[in-house]
Formats: sequence, C-alpha cells, structure tokens
Amino acid sequence: MALASISGCQCQCGNTVVIKSDGGTGAGNGGDGGATGGGTGGGTAGGGGGMTFDAGDGTTTVGIGPGMFTLDGGSGGQGDGVTINPMGHVVLNQGAAEFYFMWIANDSQGWVSKYDTRTGREVGRYFSVIPKDCANSNGPPCSGGNVHGLTATQTYHPSRTAIDLYGDMFVANRGIGLQGSVTKIANDTSSCIDRNGNGTIQTSRDINGDGTISTNATDGEMIIPSNPSDPNTYDECVLFTKPVGAVPPGGDVGGRALAISAGIEGTAGDVWVGIYFEQRMYKLNSANGELSPVVSGGNPYVQIGFGPYGAIVDRLQRLWVVMPGAARLALIDTTTGTLVSDTIQDTANCQAYGIGIDARNRVWLPGWTLGAYACRYDHSTGTWTRFDFTAARSQTGSAFEWGRGIAVDTNGRVYMSGYGPSAAQLIRFDSDTGAIIPYGTAGFIDMSDSNTAQSIGVGLDADGQPWINNGSGNASKVDNATGTITRTTQQPAGLYTYSDFTGYQLRNFTAPRGTYRKDFEACSEDNDWKELTWDAVVPANTSLQVFVKAAQTLADLNNTSLVRYGPFTTSPVDLTVAGVPRTRYLRVEFVLRSVDGQSTPVLRAFNVKWLCGGIN
Repeated sequence: MALASISGCQCQCGNTVVIKSDGGTGAGNGGDGGATGGGTGGGTAGGGGGMTFDAGDGTTTVGIGPGMFTLDGGSGGQGDGVTINPMGHVVLNQGAAEFYFMWIANDSQGWVSKYDTRTGREVGRYFSVIPKDCANSNGPPCSGGNVHGLTATQTYHPSRTAIDLYGDMFVANRGIGLQGSVTKIANDTSSCIDRNGNGTIQTSRDINGDGTISTNATDGEMIIPSNPSDPNTYDECVLFTKPVGAVPPGGDVGGRALAISAGIEGTAGDVWVGIYFEQRMYKLNSANGELSPVVSGGNPYVQIGFGPYGAIVDRLQRLWVVMPGAARLALIDTTTGTLVSDTIQDTANCQAYGIGIDARNRVWLPGWTLGAYACRYDHSTGTWTRFDFTAARSQTGSAFEWGRGIAVDTNGRVYMSGYGPSAAQLIRFDSDTGAIIPYGTAGFIDMSDSNTAQSIGVGLDADGQPWINNGSGNASKVDNATGTITRTTQQPAGLYTYSDFTGYQLRNFTAPRGTYRKDFEACSEDNDWKELTWDAVVPANTSLQVFVKAAQTLADLNNTSLVRYGPFTTSPVDLTVAGVPRTRYLRVEFVLRSVDGQSTPVLRAFNVKWLCGGIN
C-alpha cells in the first residue's frame, strides 16, 4: 500500500517502486538507469525505478521498472503463458495460459465434473442444465419461467465442453428429442452468483477431501436443487442455461459440436454450438449466452450442408466442423461469419469422430470405424494424408483399436485415443511424419482394466500431459516421460467428451496469448486512479493490449463479470476519461498475443498514477 501522507518519499518494496510528491524537494532514484530531473519541484526517475511524479499535485506513482519484473505473485505480479526474459522483461512463453482444470460431461447422469489436473481429484460436479435463465448477475438473480422445458435432475445428454479465455466452462446439451442448450459454469467462485443473498457461494465442492464428489444430498458436495422452480436452490456457480435451436423432432439430436473463437478483443471469446438436426452453427455471446448475429443484422447462425458433429477453431479464426462417418469438413470464417465451404471431402477415408488442430492450422481426424488410423488435412495445399498404426503394439501386446479422440501439443506430437468396448488406449506420433513416439519399447499405452474402458476424448493439461476420459466412468493420464498411468476415482459410467475440454488448443493454437497482471492497493475506497503508462516493443504479427479492473475488495478483482476497461493500445491512458471509478484496488492486466506463434511482444516497464481520496 502506498502511503500518500509521506512527503517527498520513495519507498521500494521488492520490485515495486512507489514515489510520492507533494511539492517538496524532488528526488530521483534511477536505479541502474540513472535519473533526470531531480532538484526542487520534482522531476523524472528512470532506469530501474522507471517512475514519474508530478510536483505539487499530491499524486502517487507506482509500477515495475525495466529489468525488474518477476512472477512471484506478489510485488512482481503474476503471469499465465508468459515468462521473464534475460533482460527482466515480460514475453510470451511457448505454453498456454495455465488453467489446471478439465471439464468432462457424464451423458447418462446429466452432469459435468471438474477435475484438478495437478492432482487428478474431482473438485466439482454440476447438473448440466438449470431450468431458469440466470445470466444476469447484476439484476434479478433469474428471469422468466421455465421456458426451456428443463428440470434440474433430468439428463439432457451433455457432451462437448469448451473453456473460454477467462477459464469459465461451456457445455452443449444434446437434448436427444428434447430442447438442446448451452450452459455456462464459472471456474472461480468470484464469478458465481449469490442468488439467495446469504453472503456465501453455495456450490459443489469436495468437502471430505477424498477426490470425488458425492451425490448423496446429505453430504452437500453436489448441489441438488430441492425445488427446480426456485433458483435459490441452484448451484450458484452454474450461471445460465440457454436454449439453442428448435426442439428436435422425435429422438433427433440438438446441441452437439462446440468450440470457442477469439471473438472481439477484450471478451472471453465467441461460443459456437452446432445444432445437429438443423445443420447449423450458432454464435453465442460468452458473457450472457445470448445469440449473436454472425454478420451485422444477420442470422445468429451459419447454415451448413450436414449435421455438425465436432468443431474446432484454428489460429486464423477459421471454424472447422466435421461430419461423422463420411469424414466431410465445413469451413467457416468466424471474422466475417461466412461459410467458405461445406464440401471438403476426406479422400484419405477416415470415418472421423473427434477433431483436432495443430500449430500449422492442419486439421486432424481419428480413424474411428476405419480402425487404427488418423487423417490430416492441410488446407493450404488441399491435401489429405492418412497414417496407419495397425502394426503398433502396446506394453501388453495388444493392437490399437478404433481411433476416437485426438489432440496435438505445441511440440507437434499428436495424441489419439483408442476405443473398444473393453479397451482404453493412447498412441502418440509425430504430426509431420506420422512416426510413432513410443513409451519405452511400447508403441502405445493400453490402460484397460476392470474400471477403465471405452476411451473417448483426449485433452492436454497446462503441462502438456494427455488426459483421456473413459466411458466406463473415469479419466486417465499417461505421463509423457514414463508412460505411468494415473486414474481418477470412479463415477457412474457415461463419461462422454471429446472436445477441447482443458482449453489447451484454444490457448495455444486458436488464440495464443499470455497475460501479466498486477494488483494495486491505494489509500482509500475513494482513491482516484489517474493515469497508466507503459513501455513495450510490439513486433509485426504480435499485439499487446492493456485492461484495468477497479474494485473495493481484492477478491472482487477475480470476478469475470466485473467491467474490464480497455483494451488500451497506446500509452499513456487517462484512467479518469476512460471511466475507471474511484476504488481502493486496481488490477492492471497486459495481454500479449502472437499471430504466427513465433514472435512475441515485450513488456519492459509500466506505471500507475493515483490521487489519494481527499488529498489535494
């Protein structure tokens, strides 16, 4: 905390330098870069301090000087997907922003489980629908009647999940003869809704610490609404359920494919959901779930020539949609909302199930009923390539069965799950050559046992480790270095997710980005935030944007529904003109992006200036 009552004082705490000037004798401490100005009336301090202060106006300036960044979570700030270069500046690293959770739907039970990938423990379990629309956290807690025809305990067959750029989760409910829908669940309790106003967020949690969520109502680990018509009984982290498309006739399928594009700058991305029987890809606003026109004044969907089964977005913001069985692709430009083609036929003859993307914007399909095969499509050349793994054998001597889920890491390694009624398998291979990358002497890992079978999707965690969800009721991790298998605890059979359920592909390939953020505490709740300045290098094929949040408590800064001011791209920024309110706390967040995945912006220093409330 900066003490604005101290006159002519410079205080350095860790890597943060605070300078206060009220018209006394100015002092510049330039660290390793020297100082200019000095003397009566104040001046400018540069180099290691990198601070500026104005004589006679009572302002305080604080920030991080050149070469002084750390990622210690305290005085040096925090980062996701960034690192500190040898000069002490913030740059992008190769990895994604670190979200350590995976979200896996249970089709038969109608819920979504949240797992911590660092421990393998289930930390939350949520019904995939809530009957009333609870998107508006700033107004009435829920609006309207049960317009979706949903009940909180009825399964609407959830399947594909996707994680947005803020870490919140979306799940598509297939309906299967019922209303298809999309539900949003908050990742952090600060973004949840205290619907009953008791000052506590009532949400699913592992109370006894056994690594699994109990559905016994008396345990309180999973919120089971006692009255589905009363929103006060809902899990307060299940934010809303939005119906999408018409009610499918007979036993047809509604919401199936699901993917997230980068969307408008400063948002968590755009949500794209495929309604299978309508042959449409709908666009939703990630903040409130409302349908968004794909072009100005147009429909909120793109019509394609087949039922969308799976979807993914590449680095160029192109949405790829797959048709099962016939392995046909559709291509949609999300920046213009136009269908480029829906007749891209897989001449390699994979039957397709899941869909993946790599760093070179190449589309990957598993072989499915074709067997131990994978297919790659390169749109830049219009070529298809098929890779044959029929000769591969596991550590148990088993052959690889049907390819089902698929994902690619930043090192160009492809991971494909092998499905069988009693089999759970994972193979990895090189994305350029198709050469198997073995686990020791094993061509792939067979995880099958009495509880582990029917491998569905593959997801990569923040450390690049592959996780496979198994229809038999658990998820498995295969350690990249050793091939060691880690299994989650068992739940009822029915796990069924093969989309980007960790958000890895979004953060590495769709919207490669990293964030650096630092929180500041001022002198009072009436503190006047004045100015933000920074020093950065932004090469071609990169961007750097700055956002700020203001709140009266530190915890509120984590609320993803709180107004983010920005994006700002030019320094300095007049925070008063930008509308930033008077508060005690301010978060400054720098978002670094790379279009080509190779170049990086460089953040070298930044300052925040404020005027303590009541000080002239």
